[in-house]
Amino acid sequence: MVSKRLTRDYNLTQQQVANRLGITQASVSNYARKARGMMVNLEVDPNLSRAADHVAEVLSTEKPDQREALRLMTEVCDYIRFNHVMCTLHGELDPAYRTEGCFACAGGLPLESTRIKFEAHS
Repeated sequence: MVSKRLTRDYNLTQQQVANRLGITQASVSNYARKARGMMVNLEVDPNLSRAADHVAEVLSTEKPDQREALRLMTEVCDYIRFNHVMCTLHGELDPAYRTEGCFACAGGLPLESTRIKFEAHS
């Protein structure tokens, strides 16, 4: 989602996007061609969509704040786990698999993980 926004909305090259995300240009190309990362459509979650917008904005500047982008992406991962986004997907992909009682998303996440904070903690 971030890769797409950086190329589409900020006119960055695939190599620039790769450098800012810490991935290869080939990975960015695969995302653009929908050869990677398309099994999960996280765009349907407005919180995740807004978070991708924010990460792209942070990384689009001349001197991107990669620490802030990483902080936000970490919160996104916590949000996905806490809200069982992947459990829902897993249940759709394999209806025979029982996602109830799955411990992969359980854990010591604080209640704050129910939302994504767009400002850094002091």
